Amino acid sequence: MITDIYFSHNNPHDPYTHHTTELNRDTHQLWVILTTDSDDFDSDSFITEAIRITGYSRHEVNNGLHAMAAMTNLPHLRAIQERYYFLGIRYLASIMIAVAKADPALWEELDLRITDALTPVTDGEVMIQSSTLAKRIAMWIKELDPAPASDPSSQQDYVQVHTTDEATYVRIKISGSNRHLLNDIFTQLAEVDTGLPEALMALLAEKTTVKVTKYLYSPHHHPEQLWSPDDGDIDPDAYANCVVECVKDLDGVAETTEKSYTPSEKMKALIRARDGHCRFPGCCVKASKCQVDHIIPWDQGGPTAAWNLQLLCQRHHNMKTDGRYVAEANGMAEVRWVGPMDVPAVTRPSGPLVKEMPRGVWGQLLRNRLQARFERIRDNALNRD
Repeated sequence: MITDIYFSHNNPHDPYTHHTTELNRDTHQLWVILTTDSDDFDSDSFITEAIRITGYSRHEVNNGLHAMAAMTNLPHLRAIQERYYFLGIRYLASIMIAVAKADPALWEELDLRITDALTPVTDGEVMIQSSTLAKRIAMWIKELDPAPASDPSSQQDYVQVHTTDEATYVRIKISGSNRHLLNDIFTQLAEVDTGLPEALMALLAEKTTVKVTKYLYSPHHHPEQLWSPDDGDIDPDAYANCVVECVKDLDGVAETTEKSYTPSEKMKALIRARDGHCRFPGCCVKASKCQVDHIIPWDQGGPTAAWNLQLLCQRHHNMKTDGRYVAEANGMAEVRWVGPMDVPAVTRPSGPLVKEMPRGVWGQLLRNRLQARFERIRDNALNRD
């Protein structure tokens, strides 16, 4: 018997989430009806009438139009949306806006990848955030079309200097790959004891130099891709002129257990590269701002091993520690969260190491695959009961 697997916000066995599904379905159908005869109007007239009919703002109406454009141009996405109605109008609009930046010849491939990213593989899985998916689409576009048209925003870069009797004001805008390097320089200067203003003046006067140390991650099978705990996926051109001082292979600590409570720097790096950001449902606090948490607490026998560690921001670390949420992990680094409503939500890792395995299954040994499969069978049985 084939059993459908649902995202946590679309699970029909949850007594609350069916309201979300019904709202998405009704809103979706409203926009289908509104746009059915939209070609009979000029754009300004249609938007004005849509505002009158719905009471929405112009921005919300534009979101509706972008969402319907996604349904027209991305047939695979449309098929799963019209089956489950699990995506809201704003989410669909963000997808279309991201896809529209690509050559239409790439839209079919992007449609397939988007649909794959929006297909749950674990019961109660938390769906990827729209902003995260938009960034991923941008990465796919760069991969599929490595030499796109020049970015017009780079032509708007500027350095503006304005001096008054009391101070000199400087405004800087740097886009493209150089933005990461500039940010790293200022971050390094800010750590100087004299403070950022004094350190910046010393740099400009050539009285000091700045050495930036950056930790970058690159999957073995995708050496052209770079990822940073601070910035996520980054343009390799940003560090094309930099010197690689040390290369550390993280595979060696993937199956080890360390004796101390505090993970080694190499173990922390592994967890950052696997998880990508905070593992609490719906949280995207970047890896560099997260703490490494023992899922099974250390004082309860939880080891310092990759399978028992996860990234959590300070807020959600506190919520787990005080017992408001309980976390469990399996061998595929999926974390199952249960909160006050006693309904599970599962988060999956999203860091650069995930790219090493198909469908994001990182470090999947056979025993772990079977463990996860048995847990899903058990959860399905409990839901039916």
